[in-house]
Amino acid sequence: MANVYIHPTAPEIQQLVTNLGGPAQSAMDLMAAALDWFDTEQIQYSRLNAPFAPLQRSDLDVVHWHSGTCGDFSNLLVSLLVAAGHPAAYATVQKDCYGDWQDHICAATQMAGRWVLIDATDPYRKFHGLDCPHQAFKLLTPAEMTAKFRQDETTWTAQAAEWDDPCMAGVLYAPWLHNQTVMETEDSVGSIFLLLSLPAVHHWRLDAYYQCYTAVRGFSLIRRVITPTSSVYQFSEHSPAHIWDEKQWSLPTPVRNLPKKLVFASEQLDEVLIENKKDLESVVHRAAQ
Repeated sequence: MANVYIHPTAPEIQQLVTNLGGPAQSAMDLMAAALDWFDTEQIQYSRLNAPFAPLQRSDLDVVHWHSGTCGDFSNLLVSLLVAAGHPAAYATVQKDCYGDWQDHICAATQMAGRWVLIDATDPYRKFHGLDCPHQAFKLLTPAEMTAKFRQDETTWTAQAAEWDDPCMAGVLYAPWLHNQTVMETEDSVGSIFLLLSLPAVHHWRLDAYYQCYTAVRGFSLIRRVITPTSSVYQFSEHSPAHIWDEKQWSLPTPVRNLPKKLVFASEQLDEVLIENKKDLESVVHRAAQ
């Protein structure tokens, strides 16, 4: 059956519940074990291994591919909860626990008679994975989320018709291609986030952000903006209203003119771009056709 996002009766999901401690434990204990599984199995936040399809990965895709994005991770968490007989829902998040506006999805279950959010996506998983205090969200049942995913598939497939390539729906729907941790301590994490924008047919823009997070705040240090005709650096020089605030960025700056404290960050950013160059070039080449 097409467009099935969770498979709580599948042998792989049933076995994973058993491996995580079994269905008799509380929902929160199961979710704590699941978040530990994401860490120990090194589940990547990435679509680079299959950027065009499927638009929304299932619970089994995450288990098999060891990668996905927030909605994919949430499919797995919800599937585990349903498989163990616990209340399960999705949360579509508009403003996260840092006060940043996001297009984000996490899971939810009940604890002491209230719904709590479970977030497997870093940095939320590191600092606030259980009972995540996202500030603005809407709860959806698994059936409601399935309907939303199916509508998203229809919407973005129609949008991809402008490219004369139905597979472009995958990148239009999920342009956040990859997030890679490059620095981590007990109190902080630094990561490179790759975002591909497609403003029009044959036009593309790749933004590579170096972002840092603690338990209480998130901020950007530097980004590299790559288009078909240019590649420039910008650094955050103005206090931003939120992490995506465009007003924070400096004018385009050659790497030799970056503040010295940001040179290492720019080098880490470039290393991630080089490491993923082949996959990125493949996506961009198809988008530019």
